[in-house]
Amino acid sequence: MNKLRLGFFKYSCCMGCSYFFAYVQKHVPEVLASFDFVFIKLLSRKGIPEGPFDIALVEGTITEAWQVDELKMIREHSKKLFAIGSCAVIGGIPAIKATSPELEVEKRVYKNLSSIHSIKPHAVDAYVKVDGYIRGCPPVERDLYEALTSVLTGRKPDFPQYSVCIECKLKGNICVLIADDMPCMGPVTNAGCGALCPSMNRACYSCFGPMKQANAPGLAKKFKAMGISRDDIIRKFTEFGADTIEFRKAVEMVYED
Repeated sequence: MNKLRLGFFKYSCCMGCSYFFAYVQKHVPEVLASFDFVFIKLLSRKGIPEGPFDIALVEGTITEAWQVDELKMIREHSKKLFAIGSCAVIGGIPAIKATSPELEVEKRVYKNLSSIHSIKPHAVDAYVKVDGYIRGCPPVERDLYEALTSVLTGRKPDFPQYSVCIECKLKGNICVLIADDMPCMGPVTNAGCGALCPSMNRACYSCFGPMKQANAPGLAKKFKAMGISRDDIIRKFTEFGADTIEFRKAVEMVYED
Protein backbone atom coordinates (compact mmCIF):
# COMPACT_ATOMS: atom_id res chain seq x y z
CA MET A 1 0.00 0.00 0.00
CA ASN A 2 1.38 3.37 -1.01
CA LYS A 3 1.77 5.87 1.78
CA LEU A 4 -0.40 9.00 1.72
CA ARG A 5 1.41 12.30 1.20
CA LEU A 6 1.33 14.66 4.19
CA GLY A 7 2.31 18.32 4.45
CA PHE A 8 2.53 20.41 7.64
CA PHE A 9 2.59 24.19 7.31
CA LYS A 10 3.20 26.90 9.92
CA TYR A 11 2.11 30.51 9.98
CA SER A 12 1.95 33.05 12.86
CA CYS A 13 2.10 31.03 16.08
CA CYS A 14 4.46 29.53 18.68
CA MET A 15 4.98 26.34 16.64
CA GLY A 16 3.61 24.33 19.58
CA CYS A 17 1.34 22.31 17.29
CA SER A 18 4.35 21.18 15.24
CA TYR A 19 6.10 20.00 18.42
CA PHE A 20 2.94 18.29 19.54
CA PHE A 21 2.61 16.57 16.18
CA ALA A 22 6.22 15.41 16.06
CA TYR A 23 7.10 14.56 19.63
CA VAL A 24 4.30 14.66 22.20
CA GLN A 25 1.70 12.21 20.92
CA LYS A 26 1.83 8.62 22.23
CA HIS A 27 -0.51 6.60 20.06
CA VAL A 28 -0.42 8.33 16.70
CA PRO A 29 3.04 7.07 15.56
CA GLU A 30 1.51 3.82 14.35
CA VAL A 31 -0.91 5.87 12.25
CA LEU A 32 1.81 8.25 11.06
CA ALA A 33 3.68 5.25 9.64
CA SER A 34 1.01 5.25 6.92
CA PHE A 35 2.04 8.71 5.73
CA ASP A 36 4.97 10.05 3.75
CA PHE A 37 6.10 13.38 5.24
CA VAL A 38 6.46 15.40 2.05
CA PHE A 39 6.89 18.72 3.84
CA ILE A 40 7.30 19.59 7.54
CA LYS A 41 9.95 22.15 8.48
CA LEU A 42 10.40 20.93 12.05
CA LEU A 43 11.59 17.51 10.89
CA SER A 44 13.55 18.43 7.77
CA ARG A 45 14.88 21.48 5.93
CA LYS A 46 14.16 19.66 2.72
CA GLY A 47 10.75 18.80 1.41
CA ILE A 48 8.38 19.73 -1.38
CA PRO A 49 6.08 22.56 -0.27
CA GLU A 50 4.35 22.52 -3.66
CA GLY A 51 2.89 19.07 -2.96
CA PRO A 52 0.64 17.49 -4.06
CA PHE A 53 -0.74 16.29 -0.69
CA ASP A 54 -3.36 13.82 0.39
CA ILE A 55 -3.62 15.76 3.65
CA ALA A 56 -2.31 19.18 4.68
CA LEU A 57 -2.19 20.30 8.31
CA VAL A 58 -1.98 24.06 8.83
CA GLU A 59 -1.08 25.74 12.13
CA GLY A 60 -0.97 29.45 12.94
CA THR A 61 -2.97 32.60 12.37
CA ILE A 62 -2.93 34.30 8.97
CA THR A 63 -1.38 37.74 9.55
CA GLU A 64 0.45 38.60 6.31
CA ALA A 65 -0.59 38.80 2.66
CA TRP A 66 2.03 36.28 1.44
CA GLN A 67 0.54 33.73 3.84
CA VAL A 68 -2.82 34.09 2.13
CA ASP A 69 -1.26 33.44 -1.28
CA GLU A 70 0.63 30.38 -0.02
CA LEU A 71 -2.41 29.04 1.82
CA LYS A 72 -4.49 29.18 -1.36
CA MET A 73 -1.74 27.24 -3.16
CA ILE A 74 -1.71 24.59 -0.43
CA ARG A 75 -5.50 24.24 -0.65
CA GLU A 76 -5.28 23.90 -4.42
CA HIS A 77 -2.77 21.04 -4.12
CA SER A 78 -4.33 19.17 -1.16
CA LYS A 79 -7.16 16.63 -1.18
CA LYS A 80 -7.90 17.36 2.50
CA LEU A 81 -6.88 20.35 4.61
CA PHE A 82 -7.19 20.50 8.40
CA ALA A 83 -6.62 23.55 10.62
CA ILE A 84 -4.66 22.47 13.70
CA GLY A 85 -4.43 24.45 16.95
CA SER A 86 -6.28 27.48 18.29
CA CYS A 87 -4.43 29.97 16.09
CA ALA A 88 -5.43 28.24 12.85
CA VAL A 89 -8.93 27.27 14.03
CA ILE A 90 -10.15 30.48 15.74
CA GLY A 91 -7.34 33.04 15.36
CA GLY A 92 -5.92 32.26 18.81
CA ILE A 93 -3.75 34.62 20.82
CA PRO A 94 -2.35 36.44 17.71
CA ALA A 95 -5.92 37.57 16.98
CA ILE A 96 -5.91 39.76 20.10
CA LYS A 97 -4.50 42.48 17.86
CA ALA A 98 -7.74 42.38 15.87
CA THR A 99 -9.29 44.45 18.67
CA SER A 100 -7.23 47.52 17.61
CA PRO A 101 -6.54 49.26 14.27
CA GLU A 102 -3.70 47.47 12.46
CA LEU A 103 -1.52 50.57 12.11
CA GLU A 104 -1.82 51.28 15.82
CA VAL A 105 -0.65 47.75 16.64
CA GLU A 106 2.30 48.01 14.23
CA LYS A 107 3.46 51.27 15.85
CA ARG A 108 3.41 49.66 19.31
CA VAL A 109 5.94 47.06 18.16
CA TYR A 110 8.09 48.59 15.40
CA LYS A 111 9.78 51.99 15.04
CA ASN A 112 10.31 51.62 11.30
CA LEU A 113 7.20 50.39 9.47
CA SER A 114 8.72 50.47 5.97
CA SER A 115 9.17 46.68 5.87
CA ILE A 116 6.02 45.77 7.83
CA HIS A 117 3.14 44.42 5.74
CA SER A 118 0.87 42.78 8.30
CA ILE A 119 -2.87 42.38 7.82
CA LYS A 120 -5.78 41.84 10.19
CA PRO A 121 -5.39 38.37 11.79
CA HIS A 122 -7.80 35.65 10.77
CA ALA A 123 -8.26 31.90 11.12
CA VAL A 124 -7.43 29.66 8.17
CA ASP A 125 -11.06 29.19 7.10
CA ALA A 126 -11.39 32.91 6.45
CA TYR A 127 -9.48 32.29 3.22
CA VAL A 128 -9.86 28.64 2.18
CA LYS A 129 -12.22 25.71 2.69
CA VAL A 130 -11.26 23.56 5.70
CA ASP A 131 -12.18 19.86 5.94
CA GLY A 132 -11.89 19.68 9.74
CA TYR A 133 -10.72 21.43 12.90
CA ILE A 134 -8.16 19.98 15.31
CA ARG A 135 -8.84 22.36 18.20
CA GLY A 136 -6.88 23.35 21.29
CA CYS A 137 -3.74 25.01 22.58
CA PRO A 138 -2.14 22.55 22.36
CA PRO A 139 -4.37 20.13 20.43
CA VAL A 140 -5.26 16.71 21.82
CA GLU A 141 -4.30 13.29 20.52
CA ARG A 142 -7.87 12.18 20.02
CA ASP A 143 -8.63 14.86 17.40
CA LEU A 144 -5.31 14.44 15.57
CA TYR A 145 -5.89 10.69 15.43
CA GLU A 146 -9.44 11.29 14.16
CA ALA A 147 -8.25 13.59 11.37
CA LEU A 148 -5.52 11.23 10.19
CA THR A 149 -7.62 8.05 10.31
CA SER A 150 -10.53 9.76 8.54
CA VAL A 151 -8.23 10.43 5.59
CA LEU A 152 -6.81 6.90 5.72
CA THR A 153 -10.29 5.33 5.70
CA GLY A 154 -12.00 7.85 3.41
CA ARG A 155 -14.69 8.89 5.87
CA LYS A 156 -15.89 12.20 7.29
CA PRO A 157 -14.11 13.10 10.56
CA ASP A 158 -16.15 13.19 13.75
CA PHE A 159 -15.11 15.87 16.24
CA PRO A 160 -16.92 16.80 19.51
CA GLN A 161 -19.54 19.52 19.01
CA TYR A 162 -20.77 20.21 22.52
CA SER A 163 -19.59 22.32 25.43
CA VAL A 164 -16.89 21.68 28.03
CA CYS A 165 -19.71 21.56 30.60
CA ILE A 166 -20.73 18.16 29.21
CA GLU A 167 -17.21 16.86 29.76
CA CYS A 168 -17.27 18.21 33.32
CA LYS A 169 -20.55 16.40 34.00
CA LEU A 170 -19.19 13.15 32.58
CA LYS A 171 -16.15 13.40 34.88
CA GLY A 172 -18.29 14.22 37.91
CA ASN A 173 -16.64 17.60 38.47
CA ILE A 174 -18.20 20.18 40.75
CA CYS A 175 -19.01 23.28 38.65
CA VAL A 176 -16.35 25.94 39.38
CA LEU A 177 -18.60 28.63 37.88
CA ILE A 178 -21.54 27.97 40.21
CA ALA A 179 -19.87 26.53 43.31
CA ASP A 180 -16.67 28.63 43.38
CA ASP A 181 -17.68 31.80 41.47
CA MET A 182 -14.82 31.33 39.01
CA PRO A 183 -15.27 33.06 35.61
CA CYS A 184 -15.29 29.77 33.70
CA MET A 185 -15.71 29.84 29.91
CA GLY A 186 -16.79 26.19 29.82
CA PRO A 187 -20.49 26.84 28.99
CA VAL A 188 -19.60 28.47 25.66
CA THR A 189 -16.42 26.52 24.81
CA ASN A 190 -16.25 23.58 22.40
CA ALA A 191 -15.35 20.31 24.08
CA GLY A 192 -12.37 18.10 23.31
CA CYS A 193 -9.91 18.84 26.11
CA GLY A 194 -11.64 16.54 28.60
CA ALA A 195 -12.43 19.53 30.85
CA LEU A 196 -8.72 19.71 31.69
CA CYS A 197 -8.70 23.04 33.57
CA PRO A 198 -11.95 22.61 35.55
CA SER A 199 -10.74 19.14 36.55
CA MET A 200 -7.74 20.89 38.14
CA ASN A 201 -10.07 23.35 39.93
CA ARG A 202 -9.33 26.13 37.45
CA ALA A 203 -11.68 28.08 35.19
CA CYS A 204 -11.74 27.17 31.49
CA TYR A 205 -9.82 29.68 29.30
CA SER A 206 -11.66 28.69 26.11
CA CYS A 207 -8.53 27.73 24.17
CA PHE A 208 -10.74 25.35 22.13
CA GLY A 209 -12.87 28.31 21.02
CA PRO A 210 -16.63 28.77 20.93
CA MET A 211 -19.02 25.91 20.34
CA LYS A 212 -21.71 26.35 17.71
CA GLN A 213 -24.64 28.54 18.80
CA ALA A 214 -22.83 29.51 22.01
CA ASN A 215 -24.71 32.12 24.07
CA ALA A 216 -21.60 34.20 24.79
CA PRO A 217 -23.54 37.40 25.64
CA GLY A 218 -25.47 35.42 28.27
CA LEU A 219 -22.24 34.26 29.91
CA ALA A 220 -20.86 37.82 29.77
CA LYS A 221 -23.94 38.99 31.69
CA LYS A 222 -23.32 36.24 34.26
CA PHE A 223 -19.71 37.44 34.68
CA LYS A 224 -20.93 41.01 35.20
CA ALA A 225 -23.40 39.85 37.85
CA MET A 226 -20.48 38.10 39.58
CA GLY A 227 -18.70 41.47 39.86
CA ILE A 228 -16.12 40.86 37.10
CA SER A 229 -14.90 44.18 35.66
CA ARG A 230 -15.76 45.19 32.11
CA ASP A 231 -12.11 45.01 30.99
CA ASP A 232 -11.65 41.54 32.47
CA ILE A 233 -14.81 40.27 30.76
CA ILE A 234 -13.53 41.58 27.43
CA ARG A 235 -10.18 39.86 28.05
CA LYS A 236 -11.98 36.55 28.70
CA PHE A 237 -13.67 36.68 25.30
CA THR A 238 -10.68 37.99 23.31
CA GLU A 239 -7.82 35.93 24.78
CA PHE A 240 -8.33 33.17 22.20
CA GLY A 241 -11.55 34.01 20.33
CA ALA A 242 -11.26 37.66 19.29
CA ASP A 243 -11.70 36.61 15.65
CA THR A 244 -14.88 34.59 16.24
CA ILE A 245 -18.42 35.83 15.61
CA GLU A 246 -19.74 34.18 18.78
CA PHE A 247 -17.30 35.92 21.14
CA ARG A 248 -17.43 39.24 19.30
CA LYS A 249 -21.15 39.36 20.14
CA ALA A 250 -20.26 39.16 23.85
CA VAL A 251 -17.64 41.91 23.54
CA GLU A 252 -20.06 44.17 21.63
CA MET A 253 -22.70 43.61 24.29
CA VAL A 254 -20.25 44.57 27.03
CA TYR A 255 -19.26 47.78 25.19
CA GLU A 256 -22.91 48.73 24.65
CA ASP A 257 -24.02 47.91 28.19
